Order: sequence, then C-alpha cells, then structure tokens
Amino acid sequence: MEQGPHIFSVREITRYVKTMLERERALQGVLVRGEISNLKYHTSGHVYFTLKDELAELRCVLWRDRATALGFRLDEGRKVVAEGSVTVYERSGQYQLNVFSVQAEGVGNLYLAFEQLKRKLELEGLFAPERKRPLPFLPRRIALVSSPTGAVVHDFITVATRRWRGRNIVLVPTAVQGPQAPPGIVRALGLAARVPGVEVIVLARGGGSFEDLACFNDEAVARAIAASPLPVVSAVGHETDFTIADFVADLRAPTPSAAAELVVPDLQGADDALRALQGRIVARVRGRLQYARHDMERTLQHPALRRPRALIEERAQTVDMLAERITDRLKTRLHDAAQTLAAVEGRIAALDPRGVLLRGYTLVTRPDGSLVPSAALARPEIALDIQFFDGSVRVAPQGDSHA
Repeated sequence: MEQGPHIFSVREITRYVKTMLERERALQGVLVRGEISNLKYHTSGHVYFTLKDELAELRCVLWRDRATALGFRLDEGRKVVAEGSVTVYERSGQYQLNVFSVQAEGVGNLYLAFEQLKRKLELEGLFAPERKRPLPFLPRRIALVSSPTGAVVHDFITVATRRWRGRNIVLVPTAVQGPQAPPGIVRALGLAARVPGVEVIVLARGGGSFEDLACFNDEAVARAIAASPLPVVSAVGHETDFTIADFVADLRAPTPSAAAELVVPDLQGADDALRALQGRIVARVRGRLQYARHDMERTLQHPALRRPRALIEERAQTVDMLAERITDRLKTRLHDAAQTLAAVEGRIAALDPRGVLLRGYTLVTRPDGSLVPSAALARPEIALDIQFFDGSVRVAPQGDSHA
C-alpha cells in the first residue's frame, strides 16, 4: 500500500526551525546594531523590544536577571549593540534575539529630534505652568480629535457617558499616524475650535511605538495646540508614553479613557458630594439651633425675666440707700463749708479798720487817699481828712480863709 507524504504539525515545523537556528553557531553570541523601538518593561521584570534599522526589524527579549545586571534603563530611539543568540518563540512562530547584554551607542534620529524640539519649545515658554488653562467644570460639548477607527473613540464615549449621561461629544476625525498625520491634526484642531458650543478639545490616540507617536512630536502640531483658543487635553499613548503634545497641552491624560474621566465629572460622585454637603449643612444648622435654644433657656432663667418685680424693688431700695448716702455727704460738706466761712469772716472782721475806729481811734489821709501815719508827715499846706467811726472832717491847710 502506497503511503502519502508526511504531514507535519505546526509545532513540529516550528521546533525544527528553532533547532536549526540554535545549531547554527554563526547565530549564537552574535552582535547586532540597531535602534530600540516598541520597548516594554513587563511587570515580570523581563524587557521586550525591537531592534531596527532602515530596512528591517528584529524582535528581542532581555530576561529579568540580565536586565537587572544591565546597569542602565533602555530608552526608545536609543541606538545600541546587543549581544545574544537567535532563537524561535514557538507560540508565535517568530524568531527573536535572546539578548545577553546591551551596549548603548547613542540616540536614534527620531528621539534626537524629539529632545531638540522639546528644548526649543521649553525655552520659548510653551511648557510654562502659568499658561495652562483650567478645564470647564461641566462642558456642554466636547470635541474629540482622533482617528474614527480603533477603540479610542468607543472607549472615550463609553467612559464619558457612564460618568455623566447626556454630554455632547463631537468627533473631528483625522489620521494619527504616518507622514500625513501632522497637517491633518493641525487642521482638525482648528476645525474643533470653530464648532459651536465646544468648550474643550481632547486630542487622543492609543498606544504605539515611538515611531507611531511621531506625529505628536511635530512642531506644527505643538504650535497648533498652543495657539488653540480652547483648552486642549492631550491623551496620547499609554501612561508611560510622553510626547511634545503632552507638554504643550493644558492638561495631559495618561490614556484616552483617563481623559474622559478628567474632562467629564462623575455624576454619582457629584451626587455623593452634594449629599455629603447637604448633611454637613443640616448638621451645622441643627448645631446652631441647639445653641440658640440653650442660649434662650439661659436667658429665660435670668432673674430679670423670672422675678421682674422683685428685681425692680431691689434696685429701688438700692437707689434709696444711695440717695441717703448722698444727702448725708452733702450735709457734711455744707456744715464744713459754713464753719470755714465763719472763720474767714472772723479774720476779715478783725482786720477791718472800721472796728478800730469804733474804739475811738481816727484815720488821717491826704485828699488823694494816701495814709498819714505820723505827725511828721503832715504838711501844713496840704489839707487832711480825719475819719471817725461815724464820718469824716477835712482840715484846711494853713492860710486858707475857708478853713
């Protein structure tokens, strides 16, 4: 009986190719120069990336122990020389380089251009925090600038609708990869800003390699974001991806879904916050009412309100006592003043010259009123006035016929 040709399983063919490659000494311990792309640090600690040049790409894997011993962290766009052995990953049937060590050679052209543009725009102040604009609390209409294909639009709308139903989202389609993407993004940003009612723009794209995100490192795109009259949220790539658009935008979101969470407030969260605020207000009002009630009770316990007549009578008695004390004090003061006045009057009376005249003495003065105290001072040619207790007599000067 004639037998047909042997039929291999996929696994048999893959394993055969793997064995042949691993037996080839020229492919063991080989040195490969290329630029790192599609870099991924897995949670397991293993590192996956692609080495590429102008014409081809080679998948690489760097196991955790060797990555730890490497001494530095791999970067997208960095040119390196990797040493390893070529093998086949059987599950996907792809050949790859099992990397033993990596030696850095410099920075790739795309990454170098990224760093140069970043420094240039930073010096111009396009990254300055003070030029960042706040987002509206609850935008009525949101412009989403992205590719109409893929999961980005679906994810953004799903998250936004779940957080607050009824938000109006306008898709402004544009390419987000390839050489035609930068001018398309610039046009889309300008168009989004002119859509009536739009309050914020979200520029979004899913993850990808450094080359896939190159359009978001374009200078024209960066300047279009900076010139936008509306706030722009950059939601490009994964959480570990950073582009020039992220630095220029008013806000960076790690993913498109995170952008929806940042732009659209959570209705349930807002409702919970309002309920909590309502609870605090009610508690505060109740506290104020309780304090007012206690204060009113203390006031009602005051004697002036409990026994007003007794309080008035007590105050009236106090007024009477004060009046008596004032009267006694005034009487004492008047008595002392009368005694003082009598003493002064006695001294004045003792000094009164009229009292001396009553005892038979006289007072001699000149016509001008000056006193003549002795006979030696009396001149015969000058008249003299002699004053008695009951009147006065003028004595004419000698030789006066009327004397």
